[in-house]
Amino acid sequence: MGRFSLLWVLGLAGCSGQIGAPPGERPDPAAPVRCDGPVEALPAPLGRLTRDEYERAVRDVFGDEAVAAAAPALAAIPADQAEAGVSPFRRSDQRGSADHVRGWYRVADTLAAAVASDAELRRAVGAECADTAVDDACLRTFATELATRLQRRPPASDEVQRVVDAAVPFAGLERIHAVVFVIAMSPDFLYRFENRGERSGDRLALTAHEVASRLAFHFWGEPPDSALLAAAAAGSLDTEAGYAAEVDRLLADPRAAREQVRFFEEWLHLQRGDLGESPRLAVLGEGMALEGLAEEMRQEVHDLVAFHLGRGDSWADVLRSPYSLARSERLATIYGVEPWDGEGDPPLLPPGERSGLLTRAGMLYTSDGSTNPFRRGAFIRREVLCDTVLPPPSDLPPDALTPPPVAPGTTTREAFAAKVEGEPCASCHAGFSPLGYALESYDGLGRFRTDEWLVDVDGVDRGTAPVDSATVPRVDPGDDRASPGAVELSERIAASPKANGCFAEHYVAYAFRRPPSGYDVCLAEDLGSRLDGGLSLAEAFRAIAFEPAFRSRLVEE
Repeated sequence: MGRFSLLWVLGLAGCSGQIGAPPGERPDPAAPVRCDGPVEALPAPLGRLTRDEYERAVRDVFGDEAVAAAAPALAAIPADQAEAGVSPFRRSDQRGSADHVRGWYRVADTLAAAVASDAELRRAVGAECADTAVDDACLRTFATELATRLQRRPPASDEVQRVVDAAVPFAGLERIHAVVFVIAMSPDFLYRFENRGERSGDRLALTAHEVASRLAFHFWGEPPDSALLAAAAAGSLDTEAGYAAEVDRLLADPRAAREQVRFFEEWLHLQRGDLGESPRLAVLGEGMALEGLAEEMRQEVHDLVAFHLGRGDSWADVLRSPYSLARSERLATIYGVEPWDGEGDPPLLPPGERSGLLTRAGMLYTSDGSTNPFRRGAFIRREVLCDTVLPPPSDLPPDALTPPPVAPGTTTREAFAAKVEGEPCASCHAGFSPLGYALESYDGLGRFRTDEWLVDVDGVDRGTAPVDSATVPRVDPGDDRASPGAVELSERIAASPKANGCFAEHYVAYAFRRPPSGYDVCLAEDLGSRLDGGLSLAEAFRAIAFEPAFRSRLVEE
């Protein structure tokens, strides 16, 4: 819509940073935190809608057809990116840019044009008066309803008037176009402002509608529905009973399980690509149809998490789960079981071969069918146990990070171990490589094996060699017990407090959209302890919503 200048909205790109950010020095996130006394919390970040949340929001209001028409503009909005070393979660990316504004502009203009040109869509979004006269009274009614839905709160009268005033230069249905465009470009839609509540000292209690927004984005990854907005308007969220009832309603909705699976998907780096075309994989696949197999593997991990969530199980139950959730024939064949039809208890995995999350094909496959015990071990140590894995030194020889070549009679484990047998590599690798060696019982397609088929990068068969998965994994400091392989490793990780603590640390970061520091560190510590005491995954997700920080935020002068 050419009449609306892009310069009018470029200021939105500056809406990044933190609400109530102090002009002086912030608490040091790296400083040690004591959880036995007062804890300094950081100000809540200003929440920009992620691209996925933005798309769900406009789809909820304008429908699939209008969003499909805006698909090219939606695709131009920058994708949210996890920041290595800071957060594994895309929703923590709060950067705003001119490209965001241009994308929002184009989407808003496309949606506005669709509403103005389609009488059925106009009625669906509340602009019924457009069939008679598009006067100011009509526009106020329409703007109030549309703004309430998009901005997730009832607008003030002066806000509505500003929207109506923006339509003054236009006539007829162009006035509808103007109203939709202005509201769809509103910072109160694109960002989650939390600045309207009552302040007490350095704490700002969120309004009922701000709480409703937090709840919906936390549990569903999308805006509040009409029932949640109605609860906010009626004051139900201001009572403990009403608040608890809405939390339970949101958790019981299938959207909550989908959002919780998204957390695991990002935390566990499940979306790491598909099986590629490589000479090695062409041989290892033995004629198996590989297209779409990686997605089936990832889906089984999703189903595994959802299955245990639905049963009220714990994180430890997921880590030691004996069930196969494979629905396709080819993935079930990899596991040596019958496919699961989605009803009743799933088939049990072959005992002794695999058990728990970490032995799933979706966690093990690689794009070229190789295995890399260093990478597998570092992932478990860093992401599942939250231990530090130092990056390799900068002065390594040029080929130090290149996987060793495949040689007849030499297993992958033996070749990788030989590569780091001397210092400065050996002492560092001792902390994580044994975790990866324990997983050498599974090839690059996630198949269990007792002998490794040695196939090089060119697809040349170099014979076989017996696999050795016995290690001393040292999941916990000082634990020097030997382990025969991955099943025992999974059991030790599930039994370690580090596993629950690491889950809690990641989930707090996901819930509050920032790396844990200050209050968050203590919250994660408490949540981890409660998980050790038997708290289920579903109860852990629920517990976050009852933390004081969920319904308030810190403000500083």
